[in-house]
Amino acid sequence: MKWGQTPLPLGGGDGGGVAATTFTFFLAILLILPATIQAQQNTAPQDTTSKIKVESSVTGEYFLRDGHYVQRLSEKVRLRQDSTLVFCNVALIDQNNATLVGDVLIEQGDSVRIYGDSAFYNGDTREADIFGNVVLINGKQELFTSRLHYDLNTKIATYTTGATLSNGQSQLTSSQGYYHVQEKQVFFKGDVLVTDPEFTMRTDTMSFNTETQMVQFLAPTLISQRGSRIYTEGGFYDIENNVAEFDTNPQYERDGQRGRSRKMRYNGATKEYILEGEAYIEEPEAAREVHAEVIRYNTDTEKAVFVGNVDYRDSTQTITGHEVRYDSRNKQYQLTGRGRVSDPPNIIEADSISFNNELGNGLALGNVIWQDTASDYTLLAFRMDYNKADDYLNAYGSFGPDGASGRPLMKSLIENDTLYMSADTLTSYKPDTTTDARLLLAYQDVRVFKSDLQAACDSLTFNSADSMFYFYKLTQLPIIWSDTSQFSADTIRMLLKDKKLDRIWLRQNAMVINSEDGQMFNQIKGRNNTVFFAENEAREMLVEGNAQALYYALDDQKAYIGMNETACSEMRLYFSENKVESIKFYNEPKGKFIPMKDAGISETKKLDGFFWEKVRRPRSVAALLQK
Repeated sequence: MKWGQTPLPLGGGDGGGVAATTFTFFLAILLILPATIQAQQNTAPQDTTSKIKVESSVTGEYFLRDGHYVQRLSEKVRLRQDSTLVFCNVALIDQNNATLVGDVLIEQGDSVRIYGDSAFYNGDTREADIFGNVVLINGKQELFTSRLHYDLNTKIATYTTGATLSNGQSQLTSSQGYYHVQEKQVFFKGDVLVTDPEFTMRTDTMSFNTETQMVQFLAPTLISQRGSRIYTEGGFYDIENNVAEFDTNPQYERDGQRGRSRKMRYNGATKEYILEGEAYIEEPEAAREVHAEVIRYNTDTEKAVFVGNVDYRDSTQTITGHEVRYDSRNKQYQLTGRGRVSDPPNIIEADSISFNNELGNGLALGNVIWQDTASDYTLLAFRMDYNKADDYLNAYGSFGPDGASGRPLMKSLIENDTLYMSADTLTSYKPDTTTDARLLLAYQDVRVFKSDLQAACDSLTFNSADSMFYFYKLTQLPIIWSDTSQFSADTIRMLLKDKKLDRIWLRQNAMVINSEDGQMFNQIKGRNNTVFFAENEAREMLVEGNAQALYYALDDQKAYIGMNETACSEMRLYFSENKVESIKFYNEPKGKFIPMKDAGISETKKLDGFFWEKVRRPRSVAALLQK
């Protein structure tokens, strides 16, 4: 007979000879175990870990497996390790590990009980994996799952195959979770769903204290409650008192009204929402919305208080102020602070604004800012008269301390740089009400400044539809300056394409002058000139009608070596790095090269109509505002 072939019953029987013989045989076998096994036991390190103890079972068996004994217990099995009790139908004890099958129950102390169909219990680490219809009971809370890992040292239960926590009338389910039994704190992860008679909650991660009934939001969360929904990515909800605070991207929706802020508080008893920090509420059906630092809104009375940088909008207007009180039922509001009226795409802001809804006339005074968001330009002035029906405005005076004594200013962002323009009066209106395109008129002493382009003329128009500037002459020729070049003519058109300088047309008496040193001047003259730009640099110029060119040649050391003088009916010039690279002449050109000793080195030669303007060229934004 070999050990392990025939099971040996432990206990049981009627006390007859068979039991005595079996017990004697068992002792004999123990006395003649191989010396190698005894040696292994003697040399093994001493284990101070608390061992699993068998308190009872109906039957028991031993097997030899991999050099050590495995004990199999059956029926009414009861095991103990310190204060932990384990019950099951069948237990297989391998050293200090136990595999449990059938009606498994693990009890820790008086409050924690875990039920399952099967389990594996590690007595060394005091950890258990429970399988099947698993139920963890801790006081009044019950956790249901199909697989649970429980650490008896830390009293933390972990599941990864989905679970449901029953908490009175509330049910909480998730894909994964961590239950800190001692702290009564549960962390839910993945497809979290909370159902309660008062609300439903969905999220990816949250924690719940089963004792205080406090929910902590740790991920995007949606709470649905009797016609309202609340979204947040952080905060807490006191279920018992129906009080909540949401502090990470909170938003809510109720009866067609939506709101959001940095922090949101809700009091179920008073039906009041309090939104703090960049607060925002909108009612799409009523075309109404409001921005403020703090918003208090009562869902029963439909009254709201907006405080701090308030921006209120409805279907007809926008209202701003430091504080606004609004009664939604009675359509009443009260506001204070710097005024702002928005009629998209136009926005007017000023120290004071008066507006007559019946006549459609408005007057803005003091540090006026007018924006056309469609055409992407802004007017700054001291005073602005506005007519809503015609979408027409006039601007006078300057923005800032000069007030009425200054000049209005227009600015627009062009290729990451700002273009400024001023005149005695700036007027803007929509020539076609079917589009958002506007026409800007500037008259009397118009000046333009951009870091790489300046201009001056008597009057100017700008059409936002095609981004075309028109410069006109009344008493003085319009002029455009770019780097070391000067463009002049009776009329000038300038085109912007994709907010970059694309083309300049010089019509009648066109002249382009360029000088690197302010002493010698390259000059190109014709009836009409067209200059083509790329990346804000002149790349090509077409001169038509009585074309004349006077150009000074340089050697490799950039010293003047002579003057080229050419005349023809038409010519085309090509530029590189703002310098003439080559010239093509058409229709019987006549030209000559004059060495510098003959051309003169003290003063440049000048074509008819030559002038080099220094005084009118604005050198800064401040120069635009001076009368």
